[in-house]
Amino acid sequence: MMRANPIKVLSVDDNELVGEVIRITLKRAGGFEWLGHLSDAQDLVAKAREQCPDIVLLDIFMPGKDPFVAMHELNEVCPDARVIMYSAYVSPRLIERALDAGAWGYVSKDDEGDALLSAIERVAEGEFVMGPKVRAGSGI
Repeated sequence: MMRANPIKVLSVDDNELVGEVIRITLKRAGGFEWLGHLSDAQDLVAKAREQCPDIVLLDIFMPGKDPFVAMHELNEVCPDARVIMYSAYVSPRLIERALDAGAWGYVSKDDEGDALLSAIERVAEGEFVMGPKVRAGSGI
């Protein structure tokens, strides 16, 4: 990756282990700045205002605030932050809902780590991305 600045990434997932695996993956790859992990979407907008992430990895099913509502609010206050839905659940309905809410990508948690890294890099460059398992599972 040939970027002047690292890609700033924030994770939002109710599974703390997912956040830790993402942190380690990004650290090993280099070229990324880990902004942290939120266990729900409640404080996503406040955290994004404070840290200005380039990429937000957002789980779909979590307790608390609906992630789709949080994504809409995020798009209003931090239009430069790009959301990649990062979920174990893949279906055409969920993909469509994510797109309608303003997601720039959709990656399955079942995809390899390289697929997530590639998606982050490509979305940061302005490309819409669907991970391999998402493409296979959605019929697209």
